Amino acid sequence: MKRCEMEALAASLCDYLCSRNHDITGWWGIGRLCEIAERKRKPAFSFKVRPGEVLWIYGYEVSGSRRITDRLVKHGLNSIEGRISFLPAGRYGNGLKRFYCTVAIAVTQDGRTGLAMRHVECWPHDSFHESRGANFKYETSKIKSEPRTKNQELSSRLPREWHDLLVLS
Repeated sequence: MKRCEMEALAASLCDYLCSRNHDITGWWGIGRLCEIAERKRKPAFSFKVRPGEVLWIYGYEVSGSRRITDRLVKHGLNSIEGRISFLPAGRYGNGLKRFYCTVAIAVTQDGRTGLAMRHVECWPHDSFHESRGANFKYETSKIKSEPRTKNQELSSRLPREWHDLLVLS
């Protein structure tokens, strides 16, 4: 594969991750990762894309990623590595925190490397301001880490006013 083709492939993967065409646990993937980055005080996540396998970022499955990675098998790539980072950028007019997200992908094959980087504005995931993706199926969603706490379990079933009380306590 030529270097310009590898750069196009890396750019395509960056665009996929920045778009709203994928999700994590039914929510916009970038927003979910932004929320996790803010909560864990971890401004960046590194990951590897393995052709033919599901894509996992920080223990979370990117839904629909298998369709994308299956197409990469035929290229015989040595490695595909990525990094997603979040930089605070003030607030939106509605009060939500604003972040600049950078997605960088490096594709290597036989000593050649193709690089791409994309930027997108985002906000941390908040289920009270967003709705789940239409294609989300709860029983097929997988999370490798971060089990829900008792407060999170309770707050998901309570009215908004009660949720605020739980978060403050």
